[in-house]
Formats: sequence, C-alpha cells, structure tokens
Amino acid sequence: MGETLGEGAFGVVYACVNRKTHEEVAVKMVDKVETPVQAIKEEADMLQALDHPNIVKFHQVIYERCFVCIVMDKYKGGDLVEGMQTHWKTKGKIPCHKCIHVSSQMAQSIAYLHSRNIVHRDVKGDNYLMDRKDIGDQKAVIVLSDFGTAYMMAESERLHSGVGTKIFWSPEFFDRDYGLKVDVWAMGVIMFGLLDGRFPFRDENDVKNKSVRFPKGTDPACEDYVRQTLQKDEAKRITAATLVQHKWINTVGSEIVVTDTPGSEEKWEADKTGLRENGVNEAVQERRRELVDRLENEKQSKDEKRIPKDKRQQIEHYWAEWFTIVDKHAANSTLKFEWWRQEKVESEGILNLTGAKTDAIAGNSKDAGGHAEEIGRMMTEHGIDVSKFGTDKAKSLEQLAAEVQSGAARMMLDATMHKKLVRVVDFVGLRISPSGVKGTKFLIEWAEQFPDGRKREAFRLPGTKKEPHENTKKVAQRILSDFLGMGDCGVVFDFKSKEVFEEEMESPSYPGVRTVYRKEILEGQVGAGLDDATLKRIGLPGSNWDFEDSKKNTKYMAWMSEGQCHKKQVKLRVPEAMEEVSGLVQAPIGLNETDLLEYLKKCKVDVSRFGEKNTKTLKDISTELIKGESSLMQDPNGNVLRVVDLVVVKIVNSVTGGILVQTEQQHPDGSKSILNRLPGAKRRPDENQFLTARRILRKQLKMDENHVNLDSMDVKIVEEEKDSPSYPGLRTVYRKRIISADLMKT
Repeated sequence: MGETLGEGAFGVVYACVNRKTHEEVAVKMVDKVETPVQAIKEEADMLQALDHPNIVKFHQVIYERCFVCIVMDKYKGGDLVEGMQTHWKTKGKIPCHKCIHVSSQMAQSIAYLHSRNIVHRDVKGDNYLMDRKDIGDQKAVIVLSDFGTAYMMAESERLHSGVGTKIFWSPEFFDRDYGLKVDVWAMGVIMFGLLDGRFPFRDENDVKNKSVRFPKGTDPACEDYVRQTLQKDEAKRITAATLVQHKWINTVGSEIVVTDTPGSEEKWEADKTGLRENGVNEAVQERRRELVDRLENEKQSKDEKRIPKDKRQQIEHYWAEWFTIVDKHAANSTLKFEWWRQEKVESEGILNLTGAKTDAIAGNSKDAGGHAEEIGRMMTEHGIDVSKFGTDKAKSLEQLAAEVQSGAARMMLDATMHKKLVRVVDFVGLRISPSGVKGTKFLIEWAEQFPDGRKREAFRLPGTKKEPHENTKKVAQRILSDFLGMGDCGVVFDFKSKEVFEEEMESPSYPGVRTVYRKEILEGQVGAGLDDATLKRIGLPGSNWDFEDSKKNTKYMAWMSEGQCHKKQVKLRVPEAMEEVSGLVQAPIGLNETDLLEYLKKCKVDVSRFGEKNTKTLKDISTELIKGESSLMQDPNGNVLRVVDLVVVKIVNSVTGGILVQTEQQHPDGSKSILNRLPGAKRRPDENQFLTARRILRKQLKMDENHVNLDSMDVKIVEEEKDSPSYPGLRTVYRKRIISADLMKT
C-alpha cells in the first residue's frame, strides 16, 4: 500500500502495487460500516460488466475483514477538481475551448451508462479521474469512477432515494422522483464550474429558481451545451445520447467563437471551495486509518513471528533520554518527548494544579446522566430500540451510560458489519501450567460457590474483567493474589505472546444489544523451587483445591490435562477460526451540522451569531463534536453547556525519576512548534478517563502498556466554567484531568 489517492463517504482509495506483476493499481477500500457488503458486491459486479474508455477499468475484488477492496486502474493525474485547481493557481481561468475534450469524454461516459439503463447518481468532479495533471492538455483521458450509488433501472422506473452529493442534485432529485437525467444535470454543474470556477447553485431554492449567468467570452455553442444540461424541466432536458452529438463537443478549433479581447475580462476569482463539497468527516477518516494500520501491523507481526524469539529485537524507545514519534494522524508531523527533572517541570509551570480537586476511580460517573441522551441517540442511529431499556428486568439507559463512564463497558462499532453497535467488556484469562510436573497440565476453575451457598460448575480458565485503569499485567497479578491466593507462587508470564480474541453474545440486561467480550489469554508457569507446603496448598502435583476470596466467594480449582480440558469444553486457546485482526473501533458520536442546528434552536440558542466576527461556525462546532473533542450538555436550568475535557498523563520514570514532557512538534513543512506540556488528549464523552490515558500511551507514545501503571487513586481535576467569545451563547466548562502513572522496568 502506498499513498492515499482519495477518500469519500464510502471508502478510501490507495495506490498499491501487485506483488506478482509489480503493476501499479488503485485499490478502493470500501468501508463495511458505511455500506452493506451486498451493496459493495453489486458495485464490483457492475464495474466488472462495464467496458468503456471513459469508465474506470476494474481488475478484481478482495474481501478483507473490515473492507471490501476493489482493484482498479490507477490514474496519475488525480481527479478533475485537482486539475481545475492546478490550472486556476498556475494559469488562471480555464478558457472554454480548453474544456471541449473534458466535455466530450464526460458526455460519452454518461451516454454509455444510460445506454445500459444505469444511472450513476453521484456524478461530480471528484469522481472523474485524469491520466495527467494538465486539464488543458487535449490528449488528457478522463474516466468516471466510484459506482457505489450506481443503479441499473428497469424500463420506465422512477427512483426516490436521496443519495450522492446535494450540490449536484437536479430539481427532480430534490423532489425524490427522478430518472437517468440527474446525471446529465450533474455534468452541467461540473461544466459550469470549469467555466466559472464556482458552483452555479447553493441550495434547493437556487436549483429550482435561479437562472445561470455565464462568464463573458463563453462560446455560444458551449453556453447552449451547458444550458441544455441545466434545463430545470426534466422532460425538456437533453439526453446523454443527444448530448454526444452536440455541436460544441464536435467543434473544430477554427469554429470556436472567442468574444473576449485582451483586457476585457471580468474580475474573476475561483470559489475557495474549489468545486469540492465537504468530504467525509474526520472521525470516519480516523477510524479507517486505524483499521488499515491494524491490517499492516498484523502483517508485520506475522513476519516477526517467523523470527526465533531469542533473535527478535525488543525496541523500547521510551527509555531513552528523549525520543520522537511520527504521528500519522496529525499530517505525519513528528512529536518530540523528553524526560525532565521534577524541578524543571515545576519551574515551567507544567504541573500547575491551582484549584485542583482529587478524583478517584469512579470520577466519571457524575457525568453519566448528562451523557445518557448522547448514548441513546448513538444507539437509535444504529437501529437499537432504547424504549425497551428500564422495562421488566432490563437495565435503564442511565445505567448503561454509568457503565460507559465508569469504564466497566464501552460502546463500540463492529467494523466488520454495516452500522453494528456493540457493548464491549474487556476480560483477562490465565493459562497457568506447573513447572517440573510430568505431562502438561493447566489450572482450571471448575466450580464457584457464592456467600449465600449457591454453587455452580464453571470449567474455565481463571480470569476476571479488566478495569479501565489496569494494564494486562496488573489484572494478572490481581487474579493471582485476590482470586487464587497464588501471589507468592512465582508465576512467570509471557506478556509478548498474549492471545487476543473476541466472543459475542446477546446482552440480557440491554435488549437488542450484543455484548462482545474482548478476551486476552496469558500463558504463565508456576515458579520452580516452591516448598512442599505451598505446592500442597495449590493442589500440586495433581489434586483439587479451593480458595475463598475477600468477597467470600469460593473458587474450586483443579489441574487438568489438555484431553480433560477438551472433554469439558474449556477454551484453552484462541479458537482456530477466530479472526486475528479486531474490527472493534470507536463509535461515531456528536451531531452533524443539520442535527446540531435543530438541537440548538430547540434549546433556544441564537444560531445567527455563529460564523460572524471570527466566531466558530456551526460546521466548526459540529466537527468538534464528531471528533469527540467537546460535547454539549444541559445544566439543571436547561441551558446548553459546551464541555471540553482534557486528560493528561504525568508519567514518572521509575529508574531516573524524570517526568515525560512533550516538548515540540515538527510539521511536514519543516517548521516547529514549542509545546512543553504533558502528553494529553481530549476525552470523548463516551470514554472513561483511564481509557483516554491508555489511548495516549498506545497511540501517541507507542508504549507497551504493561510497563505503565496508572494510579487510579491519584487523579487531579481542575475545572472552570466561563464564556468563550468564539462560541456566542454557549458557556464552556473546561475540565483538565491529571492522571499519575509510573513507567516500570519489570
């Protein structure tokens, strides 16, 4: 995989190389979250059946866990919008006679589709690719791509769904009663943009009522060509088949009428949007990048596993005096981190805790009620009926919100399917075997007795849920000491070779919600040289034993052979058929621009003030919410509050005593920004504070989480509520959480 060639609502396109032929191709990785697999298959089947020089050439389709990959020809000139922008920047306005070859090829692509009764429904500059950068080169080849919205119509069929890009919609598209000619209208919009450098229409009212005014100097034949495509009456609009016969695109050079003379041009400037409507939101982009990273990391991991353990390089960059991390998710900028002495950190004011309050392990639960509405909206958007919550034996939406805030569970997307939201619980199991015992045996919990006398069979590996502040190592230690009484048995674990898999089941507490248990299995071995009394206490070499934990639950344990485990259906290892790459990603959150406008009006917020005099626009605020960088809540009086919640991690090096500081950021253009701050990130409203901290360790610092102990009882919170000039009518609560952590060698 190489550079990103483009990204849209349904997927991302990468430059790739065929490993066998070394041929350069483009691979459109269609996101299963946004599009059902059947619809993607239909797109691939349609592309495979098409054969035209102005339609992108299809090679094959590959089904991955979270993407369906459509392999196509690669076009090195980018898309039509890039071609327009380059010309405007380097040569100025595009003369109409330099658009003839573009007009002709676009018309031929659409005429070909319509001859087969196929309507594209998302004809726009972004979806026309070029074989070279220069749009004015008369030999440039233009091809139509992205058939995710294409549909093969029956004779006289009318369509009614709203798909594609609204700025290119025709009047009948807005009326949800349309046919093939919506593509002709969209091509007219592109053509007008080529000539004038801006969209002809802003909204539905313009589309239905506004008359277009052509730039001075437009050839009359060219003007007629575009006018016929932008005919508001669908019945009178020209067909694609007739369009390819139009005088304009069959004009020879000597017939072109140039009415402008030097110096007579109108003052002209291209639209800053560059004829490209808003793309996919940043949260979706981030999700796709993360899934692609997992695929690449999985391949790298498989390559590393082929190397003997004793020859693998264990690179732990974070022990150096300073280190850098390339942040793919921040335009490939480079972040520099240094270990500073405590005195220097304090002198720079980095640890200013004026007004801070101490928070504890459940510090997020107070927000649960305020976020129940947001979580409920998230679930409704994914087809889950929340009206059943809180009825009969089902738990309430507020209880689920409290679970999410406390970190007991997370709401995540299963990216292997279309719009599938699941509840996720983390679990760690231990596969412990004794040393020096003939024949491999494993420690199995075969029964459990509760304080009220109830007893049930289990036959499972000993394990427990993972708390949000815990790393896997901490959970393993807790299981050994609290559940098994084996804290003194010298059990040694191989943390580098842990096995991870996911099990899914219906959640009895939350109707319609599937719960995914994300399980980690650690392999451990009881230390050698234990005294006879300790061995007897834990049932070695081969007898049953029990242990009563602090909650008066009794665990009944046994050492069982692999054959015995198999008979009792104990899951000792990751199931063979289990996928290795997880499809679990953060769920979409926040409000799009339309829903945000409706919400603020409902809450009596004056939306007319946004976007005026350097204030944030509704689009800016929506982007913030969707990225999870802020959230909206209502106070007891019904007033809307904007909440910005920052989590920073104070990591102390256990060897040197230094504190990790993010000192600078080097941007791709070579410029630098001095930061001098603790590593941090904005907490999403559906995310526990410790999960945010672990996200910082994993993504920002690339640290092995088993080397970092988060202190669940040492969290400081500084909170301030004030007006922000950038957000008129919205008071903002700024909340900063400082979580202490230790970087440990062993």
